[in-house]
Amino acid sequence: MINYIKIIFTLIIAAICLFYAGCGSSEEIEKESTSPQPGATEAMQKELSDLKIEHEALKKQVVQVEQEKRNATARAAELETQIAELKEKISTPRLPAKPAITDARESYKSALRLFHDRKYSEASTTFQSLLESDIPIELQDNCYYWLGECNFGLKNYVEAIKQFEKVFSFKISEKKDESQVMIANSYLAMGNKVKAKEEYEVLLKKFPASPYVKKVKEKLPKL
Repeated sequence: MINYIKIIFTLIIAAICLFYAGCGSSEEIEKESTSPQPGATEAMQKELSDLKIEHEALKKQVVQVEQEKRNATARAAELETQIAELKEKISTPRLPAKPAITDARESYKSALRLFHDRKYSEASTTFQSLLESDIPIELQDNCYYWLGECNFGLKNYVEAIKQFEKVFSFKISEKKDESQVMIANSYLAMGNKVKAKEEYEVLLKKFPASPYVKKVKEKLPKL
């Protein structure tokens, strides 16, 4: 009987020992499963570091792109300015160089030849140069008249009228009746028939002996 009790007691003690041994193993397994592994931590840190490096690189690229955009905008503005300047140069007619006046009368004849050849710009430049030089007074009113004719030929009718009107500032001029006719013709060429009619009537009143009177009287009824 005593031996039987000892056996039972020994079995109970063994069972208790096994129970506690099993609990200890479970706790160790749980601790091992919940605690981070050294290799995983290092991998996460490396990934984070790589992301930071990539972020900095992208920031630099954004800054570079913005700078390139600003440079392109500035270059575009510069090109637009250059294009506008070139357009202005192209649209502005280049006037012929003013000829040197050595002989006023010969230069006057040369300008007339240019006019009759319909080289109005070249003729106009020569007549203007004559007026700016020391020429005989009897040629000055003629130069203004022919300047008016040159502008009329170039269809610069407003400027033509200005030049014809200057002829009347001379006390004596054989070009006054012609200038009056050309003033009327300039208004007619601009389509202003009312003003043209008025100027033709001025001719009839102020220059009744002019050889242009007959043509003007024929033209007036048609206006």
